Amino acid sequence: MNVVGLWKIAKADKFDPSVLGLVEADVEDILADPEFSEEDKSLYLAKILFTEDGQILTLMDIPEDMPKEELDELVASGEFELYEDKLVIEKKQWKEENGVIKFDSGEKGEVLGEAVDPWREIPETEYGIKYANFGLVKE
Repeated sequence: MNVVGLWKIAKADKFDPSVLGLVEADVEDILADPEFSEEDKSLYLAKILFTEDGQILTLMDIPEDMPKEELDELVASGEFELYEDKLVIEKKQWKEENGVIKFDSGEKGEVLGEAVDPWREIPETEYGIKYANFGLVKE
């Protein structure tokens, strides 16, 4: 599977009280749900870029009403980067190992005295791939 390229979020895990657990929901349904704040909804509009050099960049549109000075301050603080005309709000690493695509979840610690492996599989799905709690389709 070739993950390099730009992906959009088509599905996301959300809590379903009827099953007391996470279920996969279409992003359109989440965006139409009044229980989610506009800030939360903006996350589902992010794009995920898998680069050839093993990076995963989560990209968001720069808010239209954001003053240039504020954007410059965010970038100067090192909290965010710019990638073309988007904000990079998160960076992770990916790799292929024995034909399996994995990402570095950043998890640390140990379980029963053994170090936790931070590398999580990115499985293929019928619609694309499953990255963390998101179902992605290629743009």
